[in-house]
Amino acid sequence: MAKRMGARREERAAGLCFVLCLASCQGCRTGHPFVPYSIDAETSEPGVDAGSRGAESSTDEASLSEDSSVVAAPPHATRWAVGGLDLAAPAGKAFQLGMATRFEGDRGLDVVTVVGDEIQPDVGEVWVYSAGPAGARAPVRVGGPPISPLDPSCSGTPRLARIGPRAAIVELGSVCAERSARASSRWLGIIGLWGAPRLVGAVTVVDPDGAPNLTVGAEASDLDGDGRDDLLLRVTLEGGGPPFEPGPKVSAVVRWFDRPTGLSREATEPETSLRALASVAVAHASKLKDAAGVPILVHQARALFRALCAEGRSPRLTHVFGDHPIQCGSSRALEELALAETRAYVTMGDPLRAAAALEAAGEASATRTPARVTEAEGWIEKMAPPVLASSLRAVLAVPGNPRQRPPAWGALTFEPSGSLLVRTLAGVVRVDPALGDETETSGVAPWRSEVVSPDDTRRFLDCYDPCDGFALRATIASTAGNDAKDIALPIDPKIGARCEGERGIAVRATPLAWGPLGLEFLALGFPVLVSSDLSHAVPLERSLGQPATPGAPRSPDGATLAVPTREGILVTGRRPRLLRAKELDGAYPELYDCAVSDDAARVACIRGGRAFVGIWPPRAE
Repeated sequence: MAKRMGARREERAAGLCFVLCLASCQGCRTGHPFVPYSIDAETSEPGVDAGSRGAESSTDEASLSEDSSVVAAPPHATRWAVGGLDLAAPAGKAFQLGMATRFEGDRGLDVVTVVGDEIQPDVGEVWVYSAGPAGARAPVRVGGPPISPLDPSCSGTPRLARIGPRAAIVELGSVCAERSARASSRWLGIIGLWGAPRLVGAVTVVDPDGAPNLTVGAEASDLDGDGRDDLLLRVTLEGGGPPFEPGPKVSAVVRWFDRPTGLSREATEPETSLRALASVAVAHASKLKDAAGVPILVHQARALFRALCAEGRSPRLTHVFGDHPIQCGSSRALEELALAETRAYVTMGDPLRAAAALEAAGEASATRTPARVTEAEGWIEKMAPPVLASSLRAVLAVPGNPRQRPPAWGALTFEPSGSLLVRTLAGVVRVDPALGDETETSGVAPWRSEVVSPDDTRRFLDCYDPCDGFALRATIASTAGNDAKDIALPIDPKIGARCEGERGIAVRATPLAWGPLGLEFLALGFPVLVSSDLSHAVPLERSLGQPATPGAPRSPDGATLAVPTREGILVTGRRPRLLRAKELDGAYPELYDCAVSDDAARVACIRGGRAFVGIWPPRAE
């Protein structure tokens, strides 16, 4: 299994090279935040760093530490000479960083500094010193996050950079040796240095554990030629940790124009940047050598949307120039990204993931273009041709467990003979799909609905979206009830409305098998494998041949899977098909707990608490 998984990862990595190998020399640099740059509105593709004509630096890019105007203060310095000015720290404070520069206008030398508590470590605050006739004038405090001391294991990580002729940017954050990065956040402030020093605006950035590295670049210049300095932020994601593979570098810009009434955000961004990313994904989704990298790019682009936009449910940029995150509105880019991912899975011959990816095209914040969705459905139908039922009949026996939130083995299963077994509250009933005869069984014990490990020591309790904007989670607990473990899944959470409840949003999970190799199940239609030691989860590339369990949507021989989709019941295997019936038109999303026979010609599902069984023409071999 490890060899198969490793080979598939290498295949995806090779596909991803279409993004990474297109990178210009920009990608070879250190990639620190706060680098000034300009945007050519007519030729740039601001969303794509790799291989685009995107935003180019107006100066040589360099890390903050390479900026000769930014210097670190000596330890515990309360007096400090910077740029020829003798500076005195505010009472109880010590200098951390300083940047001396002459900004345009009638101002002389200014020194932007970060100072922190002299004794107790904190993230710091921003003070500006200006040169006067007799030395430094009295400093002006221009901003900083709410002052609170740090844990002793933490230390501040201040950064400074000039971002335009009359502005600078400051980042104040911390790193902690004894605290998870999940709780970390940073404060970014834009410092205006025309007239009296002032805080133009501030942004708080949240950094969840394992999330892609997020950097914020900025430019303060007259973007619209009205004589006022406008503001541009460029947000970039790169990398990321388990359970996802590291993603490529992706970026989006957001612009604010300085109007007499205040800053006014340009409405076309970040959507334009995100659509540029979607265009790259679409262009490569139908190419076999590139298709494996498209889902990784799509995942990273969606992570960028979540980071930027309030509609992403858990934005990483909060309190953007005020009390609220950025409102992005309906997104065509999200729809195009979902369609590109669908096309990529079709190209790779994976109808199950293609159908799951197509569901994302209808997410709450995505536009839904009927013609494009119909086209995508056609891609799947070419790989899994639709077939109409020869017969469809209701089952009188009432399934014993209605649809429920906890993962559970279904109440339907097929015998190798092709007969259907229905688990009821009174026992197990055998159904002849052809004749409709229903008889009670003897010697067939009802199977359990609880999803437990082969040694009966663990139970699959839950699958949910914790609303951190990162990944779905699965909860597996001891059957003794004394311990539970949450495992991050390599599946994107849906983009949509805000969470309700302490735990987050429940996600229906369909168990497939639990054996020596681990737990196999579907979440949001995507197959996943949780390792037998519960240490991690990975995408499930194919059936592992673990023993079939009654109530799983698998055939008795384990070779075929039946999954309801929006367009029909998808039966996978050597020759996938979409099974349809006139009686089920429009109702496929309501189906659950499906089961399939070994010959893939008989399928049963539950709808509204009642079961039905259908017969379809034999599959061509």
